Amino acid sequence: MTRTTSPKARISAEKEPRPSNWLVAAVIGYVAIALTVDTLAAQNIRWPFGWSVFLWSPASFWRVFDAAPPSWVSTPPVSRVDAFKLIWWFIIPFLMCLPRMEWRWFSPQNWKRMDWLLLAGLIVLGSIAVVSVRFIPALRNTYGGMSHLSSELKRGYSIGYLVWIGSWLPGWTLLHRYFLLRIVMRRFPRYGWLLIPISETLYHLQKPLIEAGGMLVFSLLLTGWSVKRRNVLLPFIAHLYVEIALLVALVFFL
Repeated sequence: MTRTTSPKARISAEKEPRPSNWLVAAVIGYVAIALTVDTLAAQNIRWPFGWSVFLWSPASFWRVFDAAPPSWVSTPPVSRVDAFKLIWWFIIPFLMCLPRMEWRWFSPQNWKRMDWLLLAGLIVLGSIAVVSVRFIPALRNTYGGMSHLSSELKRGYSIGYLVWIGSWLPGWTLLHRYFLLRIVMRRFPRYGWLLIPISETLYHLQKPLIEAGGMLVFSLLLTGWSVKRRNVLLPFIAHLYVEIALLVALVFFL
């Protein structure tokens, strides 16, 4: 069997102290709150108040002080930044992890040949998934095509879409496959990692069921890989590829 981690990495992991119950509960609670608030805001739930107040953009921070935001923060592509996700999914977890950050989780230095082959296979599967949007009504209705727009509008949409991806995708990866995964791995070594596929799938239930099912398979495979490799880079690259491929499909083919 191919060795998945170096002896030094395994010894280091074994020496890590098991986190306390309250710390595990605090991390799980934080992730649950960050995802739940975002979902309630996205679904425009109005009980017991309008959760859309958490649909933050860069202009939101000026409005907190009852000040008029400068024009550059209220227009695309800056206005496409999802500030809530950027802060709650990335900035806060990053700052909490920073004092004891294990940077090797973000490097391909210890990848094996099979990891590169897995990435190539995921790119092929991701391409098939994106192409399927054209032929599955539930997905086609969710992702409206932009191919009918003018070149100028397509360019503006594409830039805004990339800015939007950049505001949430790094945070999605960090929140689940580092901030949450590391602590449940240490507290529940055998099955704790399954919490990540559960969390990601539950969040995607606000989308078509076929997409939520795809997320479950994707998350089981790549969270298992992250556990073995102690690395988040491959899941991030695979997810980023799917998002960019979807953008290309929306702009040119749908």
